[in-house]
Amino acid sequence: MVTHDQPSFLRMCQAFPVRTGLFTLGPLAVGLAQVCNAAFHGSTLWPVVAVAVAMGVFSFLVTSYHLASFRRRTLVGELD
Repeated sequence: MVTHDQPSFLRMCQAFPVRTGLFTLGPLAVGLAQVCNAAFHGSTLWPVVAVAVAMGVFSFLVTSYHLASFRRRTLVGELD
């Protein structure tokens, strides 16, 4: 039987707010800060933008991993 009541990103945020914020928003904030720092100091932007994009990809992949882990733990019943 297929259920459509899968644990979502919002439920993961409610269950683990610090971990979700740290691994989802943290890399994005670091990437944005690096771009702002490079623009403020007149540095070459393309390597910094490449690092910011890499941080965004890292954030997406880590968040996807944590969401999959959260769904598995919810289905197994470890998070009651």
